[in-house]
Amino acid sequence: MILHDHSDGGILFLQAHVGGDRNFCYLLGDTRAGEGAAVDPGHRPELLAALAGERGLRLRHVLITHGHPDHAGGAARLAALTGADIRAGRQEQLPGALPLEEGDVLPLGDTRVLALHTPGHAPGHFCYLFEGRLLTGDLLFCGKVGGTGPGFPGSSAAAQWQSLHRLLALPDETLVFPGHDYHGGSGSRPHSSLSHERAHNPFLLCPDLAAFEALKTNWARYKKEHGIR
Repeated sequence: MILHDHSDGGILFLQAHVGGDRNFCYLLGDTRAGEGAAVDPGHRPELLAALAGERGLRLRHVLITHGHPDHAGGAARLAALTGADIRAGRQEQLPGALPLEEGDVLPLGDTRVLALHTPGHAPGHFCYLFEGRLLTGDLLFCGKVGGTGPGFPGSSAAAQWQSLHRLLALPDETLVFPGHDYHGGSGSRPHSSLSHERAHNPFLLCPDLAAFEALKTNWARYKKEHGIR
């Protein structure tokens, strides 16, 4: 199901649910040049290849925010279908992937994708900035943040705190497109903005790392007290 479909001035940006636990995947690119990328094809790579073809995009890259199967499970198949390469953080040790480095710039026609190393939820987690849109994977959700702790090998709350505040240095109007539809209120909130998250996300309202870690530890109680699902 396509939730956000923007095509204007040669720029294409498509957000879709194609499976998993409210997972989002993305297609983005330059329609004039016919070059594009897919982000986090955890499910149904054949459908994503078809969608790219329908939009006139030749996929150059399959971009992975982190190596968890619900984000990367369809990467190899999508690459085989389209001839795209796979890019991911080297710490994720994703088979067949070319390692990304902080600040890598990936051209798509006349547009660019900026890769930002944002560890925390996973050690090789990357976010991608494209035409004022920030694809945040499982680092930052709408109203929440990604998990850390024993259930997430290699995760670090301290690294996540640093990565989140690095993102907050970007312009307030930057749009946030997460890896899951984990909005805590009623209905769906498929995307947000850094200004909204800065003002309303309880994790970003924490004054310091100690408060951030305490909120993570007590998140179940906080959610119950504030009616967050």
